Amino acid sequence: MIAAPEPRIIREIEDHHAVLERWLGTVADPALLTEFIGAHTADFSLVTTDGHVVSGDQLADSLRGAGGAVPGLRVVITAVEVQLATAEVAIARFTETHHTETGTGSGVRVVTAVLIPAPAARNGLRWRSVHETLRTD
Repeated sequence: MIAAPEPRIIREIEDHHAVLERWLGTVADPALLTEFIGAHTADFSLVTTDGHVVSGDQLADSLRGAGGAVPGLRVVITAVEVQLATAEVAIARFTETHHTETGTGSGVRVVTAVLIPAPAARNGLRWRSVHETLRTD
């Protein structure tokens, strides 16, 4: 089993998205962006809903100017399933639903995340890879 029990994996997923929600949805505090970026490994990558692979640096660059850009954003995490948890890696799939005041940017994503144990990190985990798929139903 992974050093972090399953509840810590779920808590990390929820905590990470709460930071993103606050960064994008409120008056942006630069500490939030620092916390969000710092939760990723140096070689983090994201497969976006349109199939593009984005590096951690590219993601950070795109988020720098986006603080407070989605007023009232709520990110709801549901249906978390830990697919694999070992001493080296945790893989989880979950549903991420975005709600906004205007409806713009709202949507449902099915996300698969690879997390790596890191004792000094929040909840003892860092984000290595994320793959998002837009759900249209």
